[in-house]
Amino acid sequence: MAVPPRDARRLWVNGGVRRFGDPLVCPDCSARLPLGAQACPACGLGLSGPVASELLATLQNADRLLEQLRADSATLPEQAPVTLPPPRTRPERPERRGLSHLSVPKILLGLGALCLLVAAVIFLAVAWSWLGVGGRTAVLVGLTVLSGGLGVWFGRHGLRMAAEALTTVALGLLALDVVGADNAGWLGDLSTNGTVCVTGAVVTTAALTLTVLTRLGAPQLGAAFAGSAAGIGALGLTDHRQLVAAVAVLGYAVLVALGRRLSLPLLVVASALIATWWWLGLAVSGLQEAADHASLAGLWAHGHGLALLTAALMLLLPAGLARHHPQVVRAAAAASATALTVTAALPSVDETTTTVGVVAIAATLAWTAAAVLLPEAWRPVAQLPLLASAVPVVLITLGLAAEATVNATGREPFTTTVGFDLPDADPVAHPALLVVGAATLLAAVTSVLPRATEPAWLTGSAGGLALGGIGSLALLPVPAWTIVGALLLVGGALVALGVRRDDTLGVGAAIAGVLVSVGAITVALPSAALTTIATGVLVVEAIAIRWTGRFADAGTGGGLLLPVASAAFVWSGLTAADVDPVYRGVPVLVVVGLLALVMAVPDVEVAAALGGAAAAVVAVTSADDTATALAIHLTVAGALVTASALVHPTRRVLGWPGGGLLAAATWVRLADLGVEAPEAYTLPGAVALVAVGLDRLRRDPEASTTTALLPGLVLGTVPSLVWVLDDPASLRALLLGLACLALVLAGPALQWSAPLVVGAAVGAVLVVRELAPYAADVPQWALIGLAGTALTVVGVTWERRVRDVRRTTAYLGRLR
Repeated sequence: MAVPPRDARRLWVNGGVRRFGDPLVCPDCSARLPLGAQACPACGLGLSGPVASELLATLQNADRLLEQLRADSATLPEQAPVTLPPPRTRPERPERRGLSHLSVPKILLGLGALCLLVAAVIFLAVAWSWLGVGGRTAVLVGLTVLSGGLGVWFGRHGLRMAAEALTTVALGLLALDVVGADNAGWLGDLSTNGTVCVTGAVVTTAALTLTVLTRLGAPQLGAAFAGSAAGIGALGLTDHRQLVAAVAVLGYAVLVALGRRLSLPLLVVASALIATWWWLGLAVSGLQEAADHASLAGLWAHGHGLALLTAALMLLLPAGLARHHPQVVRAAAAASATALTVTAALPSVDETTTTVGVVAIAATLAWTAAAVLLPEAWRPVAQLPLLASAVPVVLITLGLAAEATVNATGREPFTTTVGFDLPDADPVAHPALLVVGAATLLAAVTSVLPRATEPAWLTGSAGGLALGGIGSLALLPVPAWTIVGALLLVGGALVALGVRRDDTLGVGAAIAGVLVSVGAITVALPSAALTTIATGVLVVEAIAIRWTGRFADAGTGGGLLLPVASAAFVWSGLTAADVDPVYRGVPVLVVVGLLALVMAVPDVEVAAALGGAAAAVVAVTSADDTATALAIHLTVAGALVTASALVHPTRRVLGWPGGGLLAAATWVRLADLGVEAPEAYTLPGAVALVAVGLDRLRRDPEASTTTALLPGLVLGTVPSLVWVLDDPASLRALLLGLACLALVLAGPALQWSAPLVVGAAVGAVLVVRELAPYAADVPQWALIGLAGTALTVVGVTWERRVRDVRRTTAYLGRLR
């Protein structure tokens, strides 16, 4: 009969009526009692004696009072519900100080047990010499039996702490009994290890007996640890230590089963932990022995693999002990299968890397098939050994892939012909293992992926398998064009798939295809002609991606790719045609500039600027006449940027950098020709700025001349003014003065403020500079007189001049 839960103790339902006092139910744990029981078989509560009789009478009296209360309640008339007063709040318990009421007996009993054991040791050391054999035997056996019997008696009467202490003393005395018997020669001529083994076995047997009788915790722990002592002693008695470890693991498995059957948790936990320690010793020893004899003959013909095989099979013990727990059974089976796989693969350790790879691939494929064929609930059993067998496959595959990459990309760019061969590599394993390993890993991953990811994964698997085959080919001395062509085919197929789909798979395929094509270019770099073909394919792919326009938001719309690929295509094509590097920059600039002019989107313009700048830098640095080459490239770039500003209304702002590039080209050329006059550098730009300003004034009647004309007028006059300050008596000064006069006259006539302000300011500075050489020849009294006269005139006519200034300001404000 099932034992009721502990929360329902002291209550039992018999015939639908709750009873407190039932002689067949334990009042403590509610377990059913046999007739005439003196103690509860479940919790050990004593049921005999006056206290037990008084408790039963009290509980039966409670049943009588409850029945009377039920009868009285049935005869009461119906009444209105009574409002009960709020329940009293339980006063807060005072803070506990000092030891609890159970701590004192624990301490006292622990000290008592320690004292008894110490006294027994002293007895053996001191009194053993003057007691006879009979006296010694009687004293030790008597003390052992007495302490053990008292422990059992206390345990049956509910005094668990006393029972724990006395059973511990009894087990300790029993160990001393065996040691004393050995010293007396009763056990024969035992060695130290033999004495330890016999003592551990005897104590284990006694502890198990006490455990069954009392169900106490001390005997459970004593049985577990004494068994380990017996095993340690046995290790010193024989050279078959692996056999001792295996027997110890099996013995502890029996203890775990016994503990589970009798509901002894301490025995179960302690035995399981110690069994794990013994199993680790067996596994490590077996693995070391197997590794030292890693061959089929050494492992199986000479038996050096039996220990490791035994350890692998022993991992199934938890499955047998917990067969009603599927998770434990599956975990044990997976661990055992992994260990068996390692054991079976050990003979290949001392062989070549190719052999190791073949064995690992075979094991991975076998467990992959198992993972597919097993039911869904049992697939984890195959996945753990699958992971273990796949580790060497991953390492070997990655190593071969790295070697293939180095072997295919190890030459200088543009240094050979289109038919060059790859070097003869010396890979760590056979080249075929690269494609076979890749296929194996792809199959293994496929077996564990959910069904929803199959379309994308199958596409990736096909591409990965193709790349694995190309990598295996790249480890051989084959013509490089075969590798380049294969990579371009794979990349083109992926891009074609990408442009046909508008989902995540399409984006991923397009990106992967572009990356594979870039890899083809890196392999083709030693040959300019082969690089031209590869970059041409990349240009086509970029156009296809750009044409669909589906991946712009994902950053793969071809805007960044197309100009760069085009620049590389033109450069490599010119290189294949043996065109001097000096003349390669301008065609690249024209191509990428036209792309930016036609598309006029930021990503294309940025990529075109980067590609064109790179080509221009290489071309200019390769030229003998650097200044001329730089001026040509700046002119072409400036013309393209300015053209974009003129063609596209949304790109008007590009007129400024375009004009700056053209001006820079002019300045470079003028400097190369030795021109030092500033007007040659500034007047073209000034004329252009004034022309742009005039066009704006024509199109926008409300525009201000300050923003439209002031930059050009300042650029056209100020640099010349700086030059005139050093040489005031020159033709440049005369022409600058006439220009300022024209600006001052044109400003009021056209009602424009910018020409009037610039002409007046620059002309004033010019006039003062012209007067400066003659000021030193004027007498000081004349200068003082002129200054006084000027101050007097200003003071007298102040009011009128303020009025005139106000009128002038108002007039200028009406100008544009």
